[in-house]
Amino acid sequence: MEGSLSPEDLSGFVERARKGDEQAFASLVDACYGPLFRLVYQMVPNRADTEDILQDTFFRFFQAIRRVKPGQDPFPFLRTIAVRRTYSLLDKGRRGNVSLEDLPEGLPELAIQGHQYEIKTLYRWADTLPPAQRLVFLLRDVLGIEDAEIGRLMGIREVTVRRHASLARQALERGADRIR
Repeated sequence: MEGSLSPEDLSGFVERARKGDEQAFASLVDACYGPLFRLVYQMVPNRADTEDILQDTFFRFFQAIRRVKPGQDPFPFLRTIAVRRTYSLLDKGRRGNVSLEDLPEGLPELAIQGHQYEIKTLYRWADTLPPAQRLVFLLRDVLGIEDAEIGRLMGIREVTVRRHASLARQALERGADRIR
């Protein structure tokens, strides 16, 4: 997590929020919103959907705040909620069109399986994948998250992560000429 706040600072906000300190919860939201927004937006490149997911993420976190152990960094718990809410949105097919207009021009290309892809083109292609494959592809191949962590974040077995990744790579190979 980036920023000037340490995991200990965030943990302190959680402790105070548990005792009813609304300002502490607001400070936690402020500290974690940016990194979570970037994560979710990379999976659902639509500002409105990303904001909806984050609103639901923080609401669910508030409901489950007692599950965060004293002294524990709350960011991994928040990240897990955000990824699972994203998966839920994708799985239900309840999402807006891919809106990549907010991405700046001139972004570097991504190297996936030995080929270079423009980011916008890659995200448009990923939008055609089934939800689980899309999420695994973006988390694994675009964001570089390890299979075990993806499994934990999505609540699926690591072997299932590898299967989704394999299917997504096969789809990319089949469609590589069309998307480059």
